[in-house]
Amino acid sequence: MTIQNTPLVGASPTAATVDEAVSFRPTLGAVRLIFLIVAAAAPMAGVLGVVPVAFAFGNGMGLPLTFLAAAVILGLFTVGYNAMSKEVVNVGAFYAYIARGFGGVVGLGAAFLALLAYLVFVCGVVGYFSFFTTVALAEVFGLQVHWVLPAAFALLIAAVLGYRQIDFSSRMLAVLLSVEFAVLLALNVSIVGSKGAAAFPAAVLSLDAVWSGAPGIAIMLAFTCFIGVESAALYAEETHSPSRTIGIATFGAVLLTSVFYFMTTWITVGAVGPDVQAVAQQQVAELYFNLGNQYVGGFATKVMMMFLATSMFATHLAIHNVCSRYIFALGRQACLPTFLGRPHPVHASPHAASVLVTLVTVVVVAIAFVLGLDPLLQLGAVGIGFGTVGVIALQAITSLAVVAYFRRKGRSHWWTTIVAPLASFVGLASTVVLAVKNFDLLTGFQNAIVLSLPGLLAVAFVTGGIYAGWLKRNRPSAYAAITDEARV
Repeated sequence: MTIQNTPLVGASPTAATVDEAVSFRPTLGAVRLIFLIVAAAAPMAGVLGVVPVAFAFGNGMGLPLTFLAAAVILGLFTVGYNAMSKEVVNVGAFYAYIARGFGGVVGLGAAFLALLAYLVFVCGVVGYFSFFTTVALAEVFGLQVHWVLPAAFALLIAAVLGYRQIDFSSRMLAVLLSVEFAVLLALNVSIVGSKGAAAFPAAVLSLDAVWSGAPGIAIMLAFTCFIGVESAALYAEETHSPSRTIGIATFGAVLLTSVFYFMTTWITVGAVGPDVQAVAQQQVAELYFNLGNQYVGGFATKVMMMFLATSMFATHLAIHNVCSRYIFALGRQACLPTFLGRPHPVHASPHAASVLVTLVTVVVVAIAFVLGLDPLLQLGAVGIGFGTVGVIALQAITSLAVVAYFRRKGRSHWWTTIVAPLASFVGLASTVVLAVKNFDLLTGFQNAIVLSLPGLLAVAFVTGGIYAGWLKRNRPSAYAAITDEARV
């Protein structure tokens, strides 16, 4: 098998100006990589924030099987994604794969789309973290602070950790994620201990339940709980045996996340009863806090509040790292200033790219503060909803790129590079349509300006394509680096 690592084999004088003598050091194994990418999905935030909305406005008792349906689509995506990761080892991940399949114009368009989506997403996560931290400090410790203080704390810590090698960040995220799972597992175990077999009602497994209510909204919201599981390939150059580890980690992340959400939502139906949709409509965000009080004890709500905040910080750090690696890849290929593509000589990290992500986030948070925006709704919900649409769109395009790449190479396999990627494309593209159509539900806004925001993703894609055309005419060496297939 030929492993391609384009940036490390400079094909052009421009790209070669990057210091290639120093690169990332492989420090991540499959298990730690799983923790790193699942942390981006924020399971605690997904359960407390997204699942009640999906119960309420989706398909009620059909939600557990809906999570499995989303997992199947992502599993199909992972089949092609894994095949591509064995061919191309590149910190640019999505856009690198798309460039191999469709060429530099589409590839750089995807890169710009990815940058916009993830940068906005990370800003939204800061808003969420700030809000939930202020709530936790007030409810648990009686401290009243302005939301901008927790935001500054998150930005500072992410800046420090993002500047350093990924090894330390992965350890911290593993600890935070383990605590999240432990808290929610304690709730699940308490419910099962109290309800017995009744905690697993058979009615949940009915297809009639899946198609009840609004299944389209349910699966759209289910996909938002999986955002982050696609990021394994971004750490390809920082993992041991990437051609093997990336596939194991991605499959493992999808499996872990899907089993967790399926079991949690199934047990929730058992705890609440067949009228879970009506109850969720009444309680919404209070649903799991009330279940915690009922089945674990009065302290459960405060514990959940604290770890909801740490969950959002874990997501912030994980997505910060994702953004850094996209910028680093573009800098190393001289599509952005080359200093952004130089790894740190000591930490072997994308330090300059990380600093840029921090600066962008600081500017956005400062603007939100000056304008008096609400950190939860006007910064958090809009930012995360916008980013979610962009990430799922990238997944859909990547699925098609896998088919195109292997067909062009004459090495297509009926399942791994044709059927599975095409099936995942249908599911992912349908989800993008649903997300754009129901963007008000994702963001909580009916404002016409907010509802038009997904159009900016198309603008970013087109802008990237135009820039690629300019590079092709004026800086052909930089353009060639986008799709360079040098062998190592």
